[in-house]
Amino acid sequence: MDLDSDEKTVYMLYNNMLIKFMLEVATMHQLNLHRLATFQVVAKHCSYSRAADELHFSQPAVSAQIRLLEDSLGVRLFDKIGHKTHLTPAGEELYRYSEKIFALIDETIETMDTLRNPHYGHLRVGADTTVGTYVVPRVLGKFRQLYPNVEITLEVVNRGYLVDDLSQNRVDMVIMGKIPTEIPAFVAPFAPNELVLIAPPTHRLAGCKRIPFSELAREHFLLREIGSGTRNALEQAFQNAGYPLLVSMQMGNNSAIKQSVAAGLGIALISRVAIDIELETNRLVILDAEGFPITLQWRLVHLKDKNLSATARAFKNFLLQNSEVPQTLIS
Repeated sequence: MDLDSDEKTVYMLYNNMLIKFMLEVATMHQLNLHRLATFQVVAKHCSYSRAADELHFSQPAVSAQIRLLEDSLGVRLFDKIGHKTHLTPAGEELYRYSEKIFALIDETIETMDTLRNPHYGHLRVGADTTVGTYVVPRVLGKFRQLYPNVEITLEVVNRGYLVDDLSQNRVDMVIMGKIPTEIPAFVAPFAPNELVLIAPPTHRLAGCKRIPFSELAREHFLLREIGSGTRNALEQAFQNAGYPLLVSMQMGNNSAIKQSVAAGLGIALISRVAIDIELETNRLVILDAEGFPITLQWRLVHLKDKNLSATARAFKNFLLQNSEVPQTLIS
Protein backbone atom coordinates (compact mmCIF):
# COMPACT_ATOMS: atom_id res chain seq x y z
CA MET A 1 0.00 0.00 0.00
CA ASP A 2 1.57 3.29 -1.14
CA LEU A 3 0.65 6.29 1.02
CA ASP A 4 1.77 9.91 0.95
CA SER A 5 3.15 11.53 4.12
CA ASP A 6 -0.23 12.90 5.30
CA GLU A 7 -1.96 9.57 4.75
CA LYS A 8 0.85 7.78 6.60
CA THR A 9 0.40 10.15 9.55
CA VAL A 10 -3.36 9.52 9.70
CA TYR A 11 -2.80 5.78 9.30
CA MET A 12 -0.27 5.72 12.14
CA LEU A 13 -2.63 7.72 14.40
CA TYR A 14 -5.45 5.27 13.63
CA ASN A 15 -3.23 2.31 14.42
CA ASN A 16 -2.06 3.94 17.65
CA MET A 17 -5.68 4.56 18.69
CA LEU A 18 -6.62 0.98 17.88
CA ILE A 19 -3.67 -0.38 19.84
CA LYS A 20 -4.66 1.83 22.79
CA PHE A 21 -8.21 0.50 22.55
CA MET A 22 -6.95 -3.08 22.48
CA LEU A 23 -4.81 -2.53 25.55
CA GLU A 24 -7.64 -0.85 27.44
CA VAL A 25 -10.06 -3.65 26.61
CA ALA A 26 -7.47 -6.28 27.50
CA THR A 27 -6.78 -4.56 30.82
CA MET A 28 -10.40 -3.93 31.77
CA HIS A 29 -11.84 -7.26 30.70
CA GLN A 30 -8.83 -9.53 30.60
CA LEU A 31 -9.39 -10.16 26.90
CA ASN A 32 -7.46 -13.29 26.06
CA LEU A 33 -6.12 -13.41 22.50
CA HIS A 34 -6.22 -17.20 22.44
CA ARG A 35 -9.94 -17.14 23.34
CA LEU A 36 -10.51 -14.36 20.82
CA ALA A 37 -8.83 -16.43 18.11
CA THR A 38 -11.03 -19.38 19.01
CA PHE A 39 -14.09 -17.12 18.87
CA GLN A 40 -13.08 -15.85 15.43
CA VAL A 41 -12.98 -19.38 13.98
CA VAL A 42 -16.34 -20.30 15.54
CA ALA A 43 -17.84 -17.05 14.24
CA LYS A 44 -16.41 -17.66 10.77
CA HIS A 45 -18.12 -21.05 10.49
CA CYS A 46 -21.02 -20.41 12.91
CA SER A 47 -20.24 -23.93 14.07
CA TYR A 48 -18.47 -25.28 17.15
CA SER A 49 -17.76 -28.62 15.54
CA ARG A 50 -16.21 -27.17 12.37
CA ALA A 51 -14.14 -24.77 14.52
CA ALA A 52 -12.94 -27.70 16.62
CA ASP A 53 -11.85 -29.55 13.46
CA GLU A 54 -9.95 -26.52 12.15
CA LEU A 55 -8.30 -25.80 15.50
CA HIS A 56 -7.61 -29.47 16.26
CA PHE A 57 -9.37 -29.11 19.61
CA SER A 58 -12.21 -31.10 21.09
CA GLN A 59 -15.63 -29.49 20.76
CA PRO A 60 -15.98 -29.23 24.58
CA ALA A 61 -12.65 -27.38 24.71
CA VAL A 62 -13.87 -24.89 22.10
CA SER A 63 -17.12 -24.40 23.99
CA ALA A 64 -15.21 -23.84 27.23
CA GLN A 65 -13.04 -21.15 25.60
CA ILE A 66 -16.14 -19.33 24.32
CA ARG A 67 -17.83 -19.48 27.75
CA LEU A 68 -14.72 -18.02 29.39
CA LEU A 69 -14.63 -15.24 26.79
CA GLU A 70 -18.32 -14.45 27.32
CA ASP A 71 -17.81 -14.38 31.08
CA SER A 72 -14.86 -12.00 30.82
CA LEU A 73 -16.72 -9.63 28.51
CA GLY A 74 -20.08 -9.95 30.26
CA VAL A 75 -22.06 -10.56 27.06
CA ARG A 76 -23.46 -13.50 25.09
CA LEU A 77 -21.69 -14.00 21.78
CA PHE A 78 -23.71 -16.85 20.22
CA ASP A 79 -27.32 -18.00 20.18
CA LYS A 80 -28.21 -21.64 19.61
CA ILE A 81 -31.43 -21.79 17.60
CA GLY A 82 -32.40 -25.33 16.73
CA HIS A 83 -29.34 -27.01 15.32
CA LYS A 84 -27.80 -23.75 14.10
CA THR A 85 -25.40 -21.34 15.82
CA HIS A 86 -25.87 -17.62 15.24
CA LEU A 87 -23.89 -14.57 16.30
CA THR A 88 -25.61 -12.21 18.70
CA PRO A 89 -25.32 -8.45 18.05
CA ALA A 90 -22.44 -8.40 20.54
CA GLY A 91 -20.85 -11.33 18.71
CA GLU A 92 -21.15 -9.53 15.39
CA GLU A 93 -19.43 -6.46 16.82
CA LEU A 94 -16.68 -8.52 18.43
CA TYR A 95 -16.11 -10.38 15.16
CA ARG A 96 -15.60 -7.07 13.33
CA TYR A 97 -13.13 -5.90 15.95
CA SER A 98 -11.36 -9.27 16.09
CA GLU A 99 -10.65 -9.01 12.36
CA LYS A 100 -9.12 -5.57 12.89
CA ILE A 101 -7.14 -6.73 15.93
CA PHE A 102 -5.62 -9.75 14.21
CA ALA A 103 -4.97 -7.79 11.02
CA LEU A 104 -3.06 -5.26 13.11
CA ILE A 105 -1.15 -8.02 14.87
CA ASP A 106 -0.20 -9.50 11.49
CA GLU A 107 0.88 -6.05 10.30
CA THR A 108 2.96 -5.57 13.46
CA ILE A 109 4.72 -8.90 12.95
CA GLU A 110 5.31 -8.04 9.29
CA THR A 111 6.78 -4.67 10.30
CA MET A 112 9.09 -6.30 12.83
CA ASP A 113 10.19 -8.80 10.17
CA THR A 114 10.90 -5.89 7.84
CA LEU A 115 13.02 -4.15 10.45
CA ARG A 116 15.09 -7.32 10.79
CA ASN A 117 15.58 -7.36 7.02
CA PRO A 118 18.37 -5.08 5.73
CA HIS A 119 16.74 -4.89 2.30
CA TYR A 120 13.98 -2.67 3.65
CA GLY A 121 13.75 0.11 6.17
CA HIS A 122 15.06 3.67 6.39
CA LEU A 123 18.73 4.64 6.42
CA ARG A 124 19.58 8.09 7.83
CA VAL A 125 23.09 9.30 7.02
CA GLY A 126 24.77 12.61 7.83
CA ALA A 127 27.95 13.94 6.25
CA ASP A 128 30.03 17.07 6.40
CA THR A 129 29.76 19.37 3.41
CA THR A 130 32.73 18.19 1.36
CA VAL A 131 32.49 14.43 1.76
CA GLY A 132 28.70 14.66 1.66
CA THR A 133 28.77 16.47 -1.67
CA TYR A 134 31.57 14.70 -3.52
CA VAL A 135 32.02 11.23 -1.99
CA VAL A 136 29.01 9.93 -0.06
CA PRO A 137 26.45 10.16 -2.92
CA ARG A 138 28.63 7.83 -4.99
CA VAL A 139 28.85 5.37 -2.08
CA LEU A 140 25.09 5.53 -1.50
CA GLY A 141 24.54 4.88 -5.20
CA LYS A 142 26.49 1.64 -4.98
CA PHE A 143 24.66 0.67 -1.79
CA ARG A 144 21.30 1.35 -3.47
CA GLN A 145 22.20 -1.10 -6.23
CA LEU A 146 22.48 -3.84 -3.60
CA TYR A 147 19.50 -2.66 -1.52
CA PRO A 148 17.07 -1.00 -3.97
CA ASN A 149 14.12 -0.94 -1.56
CA VAL A 150 15.87 0.94 1.23
CA GLU A 151 14.67 4.50 1.83
CA ILE A 152 17.72 6.76 2.22
CA THR A 153 17.99 10.21 3.78
CA LEU A 154 21.27 12.12 3.43
CA GLU A 155 21.83 15.31 5.43
CA VAL A 156 24.84 17.38 4.35
CA VAL A 157 25.74 19.97 7.00
CA ASN A 158 28.77 21.30 8.85
CA ARG A 159 30.41 19.57 11.80
CA GLY A 160 28.45 21.33 14.54
CA TYR A 161 25.12 20.20 13.13
CA LEU A 162 26.42 16.66 12.60
CA VAL A 163 27.42 16.29 16.25
CA ASP A 164 23.99 17.59 17.28
CA ASP A 165 22.27 15.17 14.89
CA LEU A 166 24.22 12.30 16.42
CA SER A 167 23.57 13.29 20.03
CA GLN A 168 19.84 13.77 19.35
CA ASN A 169 19.65 10.44 17.46
CA ARG A 170 18.38 12.09 14.28
CA VAL A 171 20.77 10.06 12.11
CA ASP A 172 22.07 6.50 12.19
CA MET A 173 25.66 7.49 11.46
CA VAL A 174 27.75 10.27 9.96
CA ILE A 175 30.87 10.63 7.85
CA MET A 176 33.04 13.49 9.03
CA GLY A 177 36.61 14.61 9.51
CA LYS A 178 37.31 15.72 13.06
CA ILE A 179 36.46 13.10 15.68
CA PRO A 180 33.72 14.29 18.07
CA THR A 181 34.82 14.42 21.69
CA GLU A 182 31.49 15.75 22.94
CA ILE A 183 29.74 12.37 22.78
CA PRO A 184 30.71 8.69 23.28
CA ALA A 185 31.13 7.38 19.75
CA PHE A 186 32.25 4.47 17.62
CA VAL A 187 34.82 5.78 15.13
CA ALA A 188 36.41 4.04 12.14
CA PRO A 189 38.54 5.51 9.33
CA PHE A 190 36.76 5.69 5.98
CA ALA A 191 38.86 7.52 3.38
CA PRO A 192 41.79 9.95 3.16
CA ASN A 193 41.01 13.61 2.55
CA GLU A 194 43.82 15.25 0.60
CA LEU A 195 43.83 19.05 0.97
CA VAL A 196 45.52 21.05 -1.79
CA LEU A 197 46.25 24.71 -2.42
CA ILE A 198 44.39 26.17 -5.40
CA ALA A 199 44.84 29.33 -7.45
CA PRO A 200 43.74 30.65 -10.87
CA PRO A 201 46.01 29.64 -13.81
CA THR A 202 47.18 33.26 -14.13
CA HIS A 203 48.41 33.47 -10.54
CA ARG A 204 52.06 34.45 -10.01
CA LEU A 205 52.80 31.13 -8.27
CA ALA A 206 51.03 28.89 -10.82
CA GLY A 207 53.48 26.42 -12.33
CA CYS A 208 56.21 27.08 -9.77
CA LYS A 209 57.91 24.11 -8.10
CA ARG A 210 58.26 23.65 -4.32
CA ILE A 211 57.01 27.11 -3.46
CA PRO A 212 58.55 28.12 -0.10
CA PHE A 213 56.27 28.93 2.83
CA SER A 214 57.62 32.47 2.88
CA GLU A 215 55.98 33.05 -0.52
CA LEU A 216 52.66 31.57 0.63
CA ALA A 217 52.72 33.92 3.62
CA ARG A 218 52.49 36.87 1.20
CA GLU A 219 49.17 35.60 -0.19
CA HIS A 220 45.67 36.35 1.03
CA PHE A 221 43.59 33.23 1.71
CA LEU A 222 39.92 32.45 1.37
CA LEU A 223 38.84 30.47 4.45
CA ARG A 224 35.95 28.17 5.32
CA GLU A 225 33.81 28.88 8.38
CA ILE A 226 35.15 28.60 11.93
CA GLY A 227 35.17 24.96 12.99
CA SER A 228 35.85 23.66 9.49
CA GLY A 229 38.48 20.92 9.39
CA THR A 230 40.02 22.48 6.27
CA ARG A 231 40.34 25.85 7.97
CA ASN A 232 41.83 24.26 11.09
CA ALA A 233 44.41 22.42 8.97
CA LEU A 234 45.49 25.62 7.19
CA GLU A 235 45.72 27.63 10.41
CA GLN A 236 47.75 24.85 12.02
CA ALA A 237 50.11 24.69 9.04
CA PHE A 238 50.84 28.43 9.24
CA GLN A 239 51.23 28.28 13.00
CA ASN A 240 53.71 25.40 12.70
CA ALA A 241 55.67 27.30 10.02
CA GLY A 242 55.75 30.45 12.18
CA TYR A 243 54.03 32.76 9.68
CA PRO A 244 50.87 34.85 10.05
CA LEU A 245 47.89 33.81 7.91
CA LEU A 246 46.53 36.67 5.80
CA VAL A 247 42.77 36.30 5.36
CA SER A 248 40.92 37.71 2.38
CA MET A 249 37.41 36.38 3.07
CA GLN A 250 35.50 33.71 4.98
CA MET A 251 32.99 31.55 3.07
CA GLY A 252 30.59 28.79 4.01
CA ASN A 253 30.97 26.30 1.16
CA ASN A 254 33.35 24.93 -1.42
CA SER A 255 31.48 26.33 -4.42
CA ALA A 256 31.88 29.90 -3.17
CA ILE A 257 35.56 29.23 -2.43
CA LYS A 258 36.21 27.91 -5.94
CA GLN A 259 34.36 30.73 -7.67
CA SER A 260 36.20 33.35 -5.63
CA VAL A 261 39.62 31.80 -6.24
CA ALA A 262 38.89 31.66 -9.98
CA ALA A 263 37.90 35.35 -9.82
CA GLY A 264 41.30 36.26 -8.33
CA LEU A 265 40.11 37.10 -4.82
CA GLY A 266 42.76 34.96 -3.14
CA ILE A 267 44.03 31.40 -2.90
CA ALA A 268 42.59 28.62 -0.77
CA LEU A 269 43.05 25.19 0.73
CA ILE A 270 40.42 22.74 -0.45
CA SER A 271 39.75 19.00 -0.68
CA ARG A 272 41.15 17.46 -3.85
CA VAL A 273 37.87 15.63 -4.52
CA ALA A 274 36.08 18.97 -4.92
CA ILE A 275 38.00 20.34 -7.91
CA ASP A 276 37.99 17.70 -10.66
CA ILE A 277 35.88 19.76 -13.08
CA GLU A 278 37.81 22.97 -12.41
CA LEU A 279 41.12 21.23 -13.10
CA GLU A 280 39.80 19.64 -16.29
CA THR A 281 38.55 22.99 -17.59
CA ASN A 282 41.73 24.81 -16.45
CA ARG A 283 39.77 27.24 -14.27
CA LEU A 284 41.96 26.35 -11.29
CA VAL A 285 45.41 24.90 -10.71
CA ILE A 286 47.02 23.14 -7.75
CA LEU A 287 50.02 24.93 -6.29
CA ASP A 288 53.14 22.88 -5.58
CA ALA A 289 54.06 24.34 -2.21
CA GLU A 290 56.16 23.43 0.79
CA GLY A 291 54.13 21.52 3.40
CA PHE A 292 51.27 20.71 1.00
CA PRO A 293 49.16 18.75 0.28
CA ILE A 294 47.88 18.02 3.79
CA THR A 295 46.25 14.63 4.22
CA LEU A 296 43.45 14.31 6.76
CA GLN A 297 41.00 11.48 7.32
CA TRP A 298 37.26 11.11 6.87
CA ARG A 299 35.69 8.81 9.44
CA LEU A 300 32.54 6.83 10.00
CA VAL A 301 30.96 7.80 13.32
CA HIS A 302 27.89 6.65 15.24
CA LEU A 303 26.81 6.74 18.88
CA LYS A 304 28.74 4.09 20.77
CA ASP A 305 25.69 2.48 22.37
CA LYS A 306 23.29 2.92 19.45
CA ASN A 307 21.32 -0.16 18.40
CA LEU A 308 21.67 0.01 14.64
CA SER A 309 18.83 -1.34 12.52
CA ALA A 310 19.54 -4.20 10.14
CA THR A 311 19.68 -1.70 7.29
CA ALA A 312 22.09 0.59 9.14
CA ARG A 313 24.31 -2.38 10.06
CA ALA A 314 24.37 -3.45 6.41
CA PHE A 315 25.40 0.05 5.33
CA LYS A 316 28.08 0.26 8.01
CA ASN A 317 29.57 -3.06 6.86
CA PHE A 318 29.32 -1.98 3.23
CA LEU A 319 31.03 1.31 4.03
CA LEU A 320 33.90 -0.29 5.90
CA GLN A 321 34.37 -3.01 3.30
CA ASN A 322 34.62 -0.33 0.62
CA SER A 323 36.82 1.91 2.74
CA GLU A 324 40.02 3.25 1.19
CA VAL A 325 41.78 2.50 4.49
CA PRO A 326 43.46 -0.88 5.19
CA GLN A 327 41.08 -3.09 7.21
CA THR A 328 43.78 -3.58 9.86
CA LEU A 329 43.31 0.08 10.81
CA ILE A 330 39.57 -0.24 11.32
CA SER A 331 38.56 -0.89 14.91
